[in-house]
Amino acid sequence: MTRRITRVERLARKEEKATVKRIISLSIVSGILAIFLFTIGIQLLGKFADFLDAIFKNKEINVIDNSAIGEPKIDPLPHATNSARLAVSGFASDSNSVIIYLNGQKSGTANVEAGKFKFEDLELRSGENKVEAKAVSGGRESNFSDAWIVILDREKPTLEVEGPAEGQFFSGNNRIKVFGKAEKDTQVYANGFLASIDLEGKFEVFVPLGEGKNTVEIKAIDLAGNTKTEMRKITFRK
Repeated sequence: MTRRITRVERLARKEEKATVKRIISLSIVSGILAIFLFTIGIQLLGKFADFLDAIFKNKEINVIDNSAIGEPKIDPLPHATNSARLAVSGFASDSNSVIIYLNGQKSGTANVEAGKFKFEDLELRSGENKVEAKAVSGGRESNFSDAWIVILDREKPTLEVEGPAEGQFFSGNNRIKVFGKAEKDTQVYANGFLASIDLEGKFEVFVPLGEGKNTVEIKAIDLAGNTKTEMRKITFRK
């Protein structure tokens, strides 16, 4: 006698067939993925790894390059000058050359020999000039050196001689006072004797006279080296 298949058994067999189909489908997909990974996938992973390696190497090289070149050291420069051409020298370690900058612009290059450099003819502009330098090695540049401010001043200093007067006569004490007014930052000499000068620019100095006619030379010299001279002819009798 034939046994009837129950509804439960039919559902179980149907589920079993569906499970087998899923297993087969997953096996096919897994096979395709495996083939992809072992062919194209490995190459892509290799290229991605090379890309990451290149990035990290570049970062490492940049860090080493930036720290390898030290800034040059410029020898002390004058605060002011009356010469339009200035020599710039200094020290630069581990570099082939030095770039000289004037007011932020490249002005010239000096070779480094035994750690020293010298640029002979930096052409200054009237007024303030900011002088800096960078060391160069293998196409790489250092940071800027410390800056120096140099003032190009070609104007004569002011000088007002209030005494003695031209042609004045002196007797008795042969030491006379020379006095007047000049710029605060100047040095004033009378016949080679250095005068004292206060914060307002007033100066005075005593100079000795000889018997008879005397010429007193009063000279003011500013920080840039500019000079102004006044002469006084006077007479001394004992």
